[in-house]
Amino acid sequence: MSFDDQIRAALDGTTASLRDHLEAQLRAFAQEAARVAAEERQLAADAAARAAEDAALAAAHERQRAADEQQQALQAASERAEEERQHALKEASERAAAERQRALKEAAERAADEKQQAVKAASEAVAAEVRAQAEALVADVRSQAETQVAQIRAAAQKHAEDLKRAAETQIGELRKALEDLRAQAQQQLDAARRIAQAEIEKAHVEIERAHADAEQAHAETAQARADAETARAEADIARGETLAVREQTKAETLAISEQAKEEVARAQAEIETNRKSAAAEAEEVLIGRLAAAHTVGERKIVEAIDRAHTDSHQMELSRAARLADAIRNLDEARGLSEVLERLVQCSGHEVDRAAMLLVKGERLKGWRLAGFTPGGPPARSIDLGIEEAGLAGAVVESGLPASRPSDAAEGPGLPPFAAGSGERHAMALPVRVGGEVVAVLYADAPRSDEPSSDARWPAILEVLVRHASRVLEAMTVQQAAGLSLPRPMAHGSHSTVPGPVEQAGNGDEDTARRYARLLLSEIRMYHEPIVDAGRRSGDLMSRLHGEIERARKLYEARVPESVQARGEYFDQELVRTLAGGDRTLLGSAH
Repeated sequence: MSFDDQIRAALDGTTASLRDHLEAQLRAFAQEAARVAAEERQLAADAAARAAEDAALAAAHERQRAADEQQQALQAASERAEEERQHALKEASERAAAERQRALKEAAERAADEKQQAVKAASEAVAAEVRAQAEALVADVRSQAETQVAQIRAAAQKHAEDLKRAAETQIGELRKALEDLRAQAQQQLDAARRIAQAEIEKAHVEIERAHADAEQAHAETAQARADAETARAEADIARGETLAVREQTKAETLAISEQAKEEVARAQAEIETNRKSAAAEAEEVLIGRLAAAHTVGERKIVEAIDRAHTDSHQMELSRAARLADAIRNLDEARGLSEVLERLVQCSGHEVDRAAMLLVKGERLKGWRLAGFTPGGPPARSIDLGIEEAGLAGAVVESGLPASRPSDAAEGPGLPPFAAGSGERHAMALPVRVGGEVVAVLYADAPRSDEPSSDARWPAILEVLVRHASRVLEAMTVQQAAGLSLPRPMAHGSHSTVPGPVEQAGNGDEDTARRYARLLLSEIRMYHEPIVDAGRRSGDLMSRLHGEIERARKLYEARVPESVQARGEYFDQELVRTLAGGDRTLLGSAH
């Protein structure tokens, strides 16, 4: 299997796992929505039935009063009026019963149709959005993996070019050595030529010596001719001997010359043979070195690709596991503030710095910071207008995620608390509940121009923020429906999200306490500066009177009076949640 096929297989496995997890969550949400729809349908049917009964009773009381007045006015026709009244009551009862049954049936059918349509639309919208998120994440993961493969290939190509340059350097060295061998061979050839020249010169010396001997012989012959004419025969013999010596000397000179030429030819042949042998040996050495260098380079390239593939696979598995842990961590939150707290913590694992800003009207107020330097402003001191908040303010206005580098010349700037930190890639994402932006998550990381697997943190944060928004919406719906929050799942569990806590177990008292705690926790989260100031001055009730009374009315409207009579659960949670267990901090108004 090739490296690309292995990467595709790993991506397909991660995609399948993520799709299974998302489909499980979708099925759990559909079951939860169906349960809530059934309960609301039953409540609507009961309300319609009570309304029909009240109408029938009111009509009956009205007709009874009219009958009594008619009986007092018409004493003489009492028997006939009594019969008419009985008949009218009977008809009214039958008509009221028929109207009540028809109203109950119509209300139940209408409530069922509306709830079924709402549940279907919500399920389809959530399914479409979850699939879109999964497809976007898979596309981003595939794009990043292809970029890493291209980077690895570029590194391998660069390494091959380095090896090629090293081989060319070795070839240059071998060529230099070959030139040295050629110079040595030339020197040997020159030495052989000098030896042959010395032999030729020696032969010339011998020839000159023979000429000298010949001249001496001529002198002796002349002397013999001058001394005695009678010795002509001897002179002729001497002349013959001289000629023989001359011929012999010439033959010896020619033989020596031919021998010298043969020696030079043999030396040249030997030099040529040595040159070819040296060239062949040098070529074999060069081929051997090039083959060894090629083998080493191939092995290093294969090892680098295997190591990069292993590291990339391990990083992908680690990132996928961290994303799954973050989603489970958000699902286990027990309150709205805890969801935002865990979202900031999980975001801090993906980037260097993260900040959560709450939307308060036309301003953004700091709530939590992660990764910022201790010398910077504290989170509670951040209070920015929409315009001066820069990137975060633009997200509040548009309701869409936005990102930009810190050195960008156009577009919204960075928030004041995040400026002055060098070149960084920044991103702001909206936390939406019911279509409204209630908070903004700001995150940034050092800017990098090279493709890297760490560059996919924007897509991961967008998935976390969208999931946190869904968790907040579910909690808000449960609060509005009077349902308790789900129990947290155990770590490592992949079961579906549990439904609302039933009335069994700890009883209605625990349900009332949890609902009161939920209402008061929202007051503490959205008005935390006021809560802190009220605790310091001991006048929480006077500062938060309106918010506390609205929460009390919601509590009294949802919790039955029989449960309220058993204990002051709302007041107990008021002391524990807002006053930290100290009743005196509520003030004299309580």
